[in-house]
Amino acid sequence: MTTTIRGASVLEQELYDYLSAHIENESEILADYRELAEHADAPALTYIARLILEDEERHHALLHDLAESIKRSAELRGEEQPVPSLHGLHHEKDRFLARTERFLQMEREDLKHLKALAKQLRDYKDTTMWSLLVESMQDDTRKHIRFLSFVRDRLRKGY
Repeated sequence: MTTTIRGASVLEQELYDYLSAHIENESEILADYRELAEHADAPALTYIARLILEDEERHHALLHDLAESIKRSAELRGEEQPVPSLHGLHHEKDRFLARTERFLQMEREDLKHLKALAKQLRDYKDTTMWSLLVESMQDDTRKHIRFLSFVRDRLRKGY
């Protein structure tokens, strides 16, 4: 079922429709992952399925927030959006630019430690999930660096 957004541009409506369809289609895969996580006999499969399910549930929520933000923005209702705009970020520059730089430094340092740990775990790559988990943590750390760099750059520009 498609919801027509009153006041939406063609692009906003297309984005909303795309996200809504994706959310609806993703519900089936979430159920499949949940079933696997709850009923697999192999503990390793259960563990991996739970990790993926957690990510997929977060992705599902993010897509929902994005679709709802597009809808509220187009409707000009003046309501707060689940994904907030960058408006007013410049008011936080003095308080958070240095802290954001410190967080970036810590995340980069963490990435170095995780890379070193990954090297130490190479011998276990075929018999455990340890390397896989450390690689996943490296991916998360890179994501944190992307987020923090985004914020730092916007704070510097005075958004």
